Amino acid sequence: MFDRYRYAYLLATLALLIIARPFLPDFGRNFVIAMLGLSLITAAVTSAAGRYQVWVGVVMTCAIVLSSLAPAEPGSFGSALLSPALGVIYWALTALLILRRILVRTSRVTADTVNGAICVYLVMGLGWSHAYALLEAVHPGSFELGGGVALEGAHYVFESFIGFSFVTLTTLGYGNVIPLTPKSEALAVAEAITGQLYLAVLLARLVAMEIVGRRAE
Repeated sequence: MFDRYRYAYLLATLALLIIARPFLPDFGRNFVIAMLGLSLITAAVTSAAGRYQVWVGVVMTCAIVLSSLAPAEPGSFGSALLSPALGVIYWALTALLILRRILVRTSRVTADTVNGAICVYLVMGLGWSHAYALLEAVHPGSFELGGGVALEGAHYVFESFIGFSFVTLTTLGYGNVIPLTPKSEALAVAEAITGQLYLAVLLARLVAMEIVGRRAE
């Protein structure tokens, strides 16, 4: 049962963090971090190919959560730099593990294959949101965020960039968050290109897998 619906569980937790979170009562940032931790643990369990990968994911999850809970003061390494840096690495590895499973080790397109492909897309958006938070921590003033975006101490936190990340990934571009430096613009451009290439390559790959699978029957 778990293998059959492996990525449905991850998809549910990612949707809870990305989409449902703003509609839930505001319990503070610790609640957001708890939701992030749930998504990270689910990603570790569902994407890992071996037990050691699960444990690596658990250790990284603990490091991300604990560093996110640390006081965010100017120059604080814990929450300002460590958490988003680990987040970028974690989500990138998760995306690669899922892609390897659904595109290399799977011969037919199933419902969970589609779920996995969607998870990779959402994971990419979360990874870029951590990348933006990391850049803002390293180079304050890289972005202009309007509309009373929440701040944590003197630094932007990753959830402040979730909306901007997915708007950029889908090339929607509301303009409520503005990259102000060449580095932040380069990150935004790279995410937009990655999002479009992923959809094009993924669709072609899934169609090819389905054709080959049906011919093999």
